[in-house]
Amino acid sequence: MHPTTAQTTRLLPRQTRLIHASHGMRLRVVSGRLWLTQPNVAQDLFLGPGATIDLLQDWVVIGADAEPRRSEDAPSCYSEYLLTPLVAPAPRRNWSAAVWRALRRLAGRATATTCSVWERSFAR
Repeated sequence: MHPTTAQTTRLLPRQTRLIHASHGMRLRVVSGRLWLTQPNVAQDLFLGPGATIDLLQDWVVIGADAEPRRSEDAPSCYSEYLLTPLVAPAPRRNWSAAVWRALRRLAGRATATTCSVWERSFAR
């Protein structure tokens, strides 16, 4: 897993979220208590502060407990979690800009060629 500057997500009591994690996500409970239900899994999970789970499918539902447990540094009005990708994103190379410039050059040449052929045919 790669380092990230991702922000935590807060859920109010009984609030739910749908997570699509088919590319792999790690969920870590920062504060409060969350329940988690996954497709084709018979039993729900309850996760407390510090708990982590790797999610590998879509349609995962998480919800905040009705009364989140209070930790020392977090108010009791919400539960917090952090989602991070399991796989580091591919390094972003600036290939798309280079390809775009090459296509514009080719299009310019094609236009110039077409114009010169058109001018020759009507110049007669």
